Parts: sequence; structure tokens; C-alpha cells
Amino acid sequence: MNGLRTDVLHLDVRTLQTLLDTKKVKSTQLVDLYLDQIHRHDGYLHGMLSMPSRDALQRIAAVLDEERTAGKVRSKLHGIPVILKDNINTLPDLGMRSASGSFALKDARPRQNAKLVDKILAAGMIIIGKANLSLLPSGWSAMGGQCQSAYVRGGVLSNDSKDGHIVSYTSSPSGSSSGPAVVVSAGCAPLSVGTETDGSLVCPAGRASIYTIKPSIWVISQHGLIPVSHTMDSVGPMGKTPYDVAAFLDILREVDAPGYPTDGYTSVLDGSIADFSVAAVNYKDWIFPSNYMAPIESATDEMNRKFQDAYDILKVKAREFHENVPLPKPEVANLNGKNCKPMIMLTDFRHDFPAYLDELEYAPIKSLQELIDFNREHAEIELPAGHSNQKVLEQAEQLNLTAAEFQRYLSKMREVCREQGIDYILDKFNADVIIGPADSTLSTIASGSGYPIAGMPLGFLDINGRAFGMVAMARKHQEATLLKFLAAWDDTFHPRKPPPMLVGNSAELDTV
Repeated sequence: MNGLRTDVLHLDVRTLQTLLDTKKVKSTQLVDLYLDQIHRHDGYLHGMLSMPSRDALQRIAAVLDEERTAGKVRSKLHGIPVILKDNINTLPDLGMRSASGSFALKDARPRQNAKLVDKILAAGMIIIGKANLSLLPSGWSAMGGQCQSAYVRGGVLSNDSKDGHIVSYTSSPSGSSSGPAVVVSAGCAPLSVGTETDGSLVCPAGRASIYTIKPSIWVISQHGLIPVSHTMDSVGPMGKTPYDVAAFLDILREVDAPGYPTDGYTSVLDGSIADFSVAAVNYKDWIFPSNYMAPIESATDEMNRKFQDAYDILKVKAREFHENVPLPKPEVANLNGKNCKPMIMLTDFRHDFPAYLDELEYAPIKSLQELIDFNREHAEIELPAGHSNQKVLEQAEQLNLTAAEFQRYLSKMREVCREQGIDYILDKFNADVIIGPADSTLSTIASGSGYPIAGMPLGFLDINGRAFGMVAMARKHQEATLLKFLAAWDDTFHPRKPPPMLVGNSAELDTV
């Protein structure tokens, strides 16, 4: 077949839309294309956890192709494949588990799809699988093993730190949406769905050189998610371009989402960086501490240079630029000598997880304590050496705040992150967004406020090619502002490149 050959490392949603609309490709071809890429590379990457059969996916794609031929196009993303994080419920007849990477939930049967899954299916998208995920350490699950970066050859080493700055030739993909980030960067799907409580979208996106957004809480329904904290959890789209993310958020968002543009999120992507007033934190003060991301001086110096280069460019090109703004650190949100974030998160999990189990058609475990017990009884698979941390589960089970105590911690967290934090900085400096490193505690400010945060690529380390990025925060329900900023950022910095280790060994699309 003569025609343009396009490899999966470069294909984005806009290109796929054009190819499908002009009938140069069919969705059945796309299914084969992305499954071939998964089979080429996932033996190393460990990005996937469960998948429907190829035949089942081809039947779905063929129906969608027939609909397109008949003039029935359900959405902009009709016929486009997507991968979901494994903590998102799908009915068993879709051919995937909903286990959050744990053997304790391997045989769990949801009573219904997550609400966002029904939106994806109604939009005519093709769910080709569930992606690996993690809690601690980053990128590892009992069912999926260690998810690996598509950018760093050699893999994660056992002596690396939690978010593995770099030890020799290794680098963590970060977490917990490790798989959803890695599979997009590796060309296994054009889009994925991740989730974030605190940093779980923006950190892996930075390590995978892709774009993402965690919208304000409840812009996307939490129904059908294996939860951590209803106060802080959100689903978020992941893609190679700001357009990819915006087009997918148009599908995922609730119908009555506040701040939604009349013509959709993709309608706000015009403009330039000159439209923005930008406030920037001191990247040296906000970067992850050494116990979380073990420093190597040459890598830290290189990242700092590139952060500063970005700031210097914004000083020239942005409408206004305010450097080293005094955003309060998350530890300021403290009551009675206790940090507010874990008190809120653990209390939520203590109540939200059992409530989730109660909603399943079949739950192999019935309580948080049964999960803890299962892990202990199956420690060789759930808690092997180097992966033995379940302290968060035990702390949640033991914590028993009253409603009044919980509210005091939440009020303090909101005060620091909102009134003294994001809102204060944006008001004081007349700014539209606040930016800083992705590998930082800025995501805790966003999660504590319930406001949106977006991740954007920036560069790659000379020492091993690891990608790193930055984040941007805005006021509550200003997802449109952040998406417009991502588009302006992309036009200004052109920061992405495909993983060099996959270039020349990736699936390609034949077009008519």
C-alpha cells in the first residue's frame, strides 16, 4: 500500500482525527497498530496490566467504522483507542480487571462501569487495556511488576530512591499513574486516563514528556474509582499535546462542570504566552527533598539551569512575569503538630475504601483490615523486598478522627492552600497561573485546595535522557486557563521528543 507511513511515537489525536475523517485509515487498523506496539515493548516497559482479546477489540472497532461510514460520528474521538489506569471500574464483559494492581482485588467484579467509562464508550472510543500503577515505590504493583520509563535504558534499580532521581542508568517513572504516562510516551495508545490524589498525574507526566491536567475536584466524576480520598482524588487525561488533553477532557467532564467554555476546551487553545501573567516559585526551594528523590549534583544543576532558562524566556515573552513568589509550603498546613494532608487523606481512605468495596457486585475482601491481612498473608507477592511498605494502609485503619476534628484539619488545609496560597499569589501579583517544577510539592498545594494543576514537558537530562517537566496551577474551575497556557507553552518551548530507545523500532501506520 502506497502512502504516508506514520509511527506511533508521533501520532497525536489531531492527526488521527484527520486520517479517520478523510477515510485514510480505519479504527480496525488503529487497534492493530497500537496492539502491535504494546506487544513489541511492554515485555520491558510493564505498562499494561490487562487487555481484551484482539478479536474483541476488532469487533468493537469494526462497528465504529461502520457507523462512521454511515455518517454517525459520536464525538471528536470516535474510533480512537485509549488506555485506562487499573483503578477505574469496567464491567467484566469489557475483558479487563479492575484491581488497582493488587491480587487482593484480582477477582473483584464491579456492578457497573465507572461513570467516566460510560462517557468514553458513548463517545465511540476504544478501550484497549488497563495500565499499571503504584503506591510505593513509584511504578510498582504486585500484579504488574515494575513499570519502566521509555526514556531511560536500564530500568529502575532496587537501591534507587522513591522517585529515583538517577542512580547510574536508572530512573523511576514516578507514580501512581506510572503506566498511563509510560504507555502514551511509548506510543502504545494516543491517550490514557490516570488519576491523582497528590502528584500522581503531573509527576509521571513530567517523567514521560507528555501533557496532563488534574481538573478541579468533581469536574470529572469519581464514581467507580478505587479511591484514596474523595477530598483530593481526580481523574485526568494524558496525551502528547495540549489539544489531545483538551479534546479528551471535553469527553470526560461532567455536563454541568463550572467554567466550561461554550465551544469546549479545544476552543480556547489559540493565543500565545504574551496573553499570560505568570507567577513562578523558587525551583530550588520547591524541588522534592533528598529522601524522596536522591540528588545527583550534575543532574540537579542541569535541571536548575533549564528551569532558569524557561523563566528567562518567560520574562521576555509573557505579559508579566513574577519570579520567586512567596507561596506557602504544604507543611504550613499544620494543626496540633500534625500535618493536615495525611490526616485528611488517611481519614478519607478509611471511609472511602470500604464504601467502594460495598458497591461491588463481588468483593474478594470486605474491609481495609482484610486488605492489610491479605498483604501480610501473601507477603511474597504483595510485599516483597524493596516493596514492603503498607504503613499507609495501617495508619488509615488506626486513625479515627471525629467529624469535627476532620473538619478542623480540612479548614486549615484549605486556608493555607487557597486563601494564603494560590488565591493570594494570583491576586497579589495579578497573575493567571503559578508555575514550578513537576518534581516538587506544588501538587500538594493543588490537592489541598481542590484547584486544578496541569503538567507540561520541559527537557531531558544529559546524564541518562530522563524527561522532566513543570506544572502550572490556577484558580478553582479555571481548567480552560490552564489548557490555554499549555498550548502557549507548547508553542513557545516545543519541548517533546519521542523516546530515543524506541525510535526505529515502533509500529507504523500505512495510510491510503
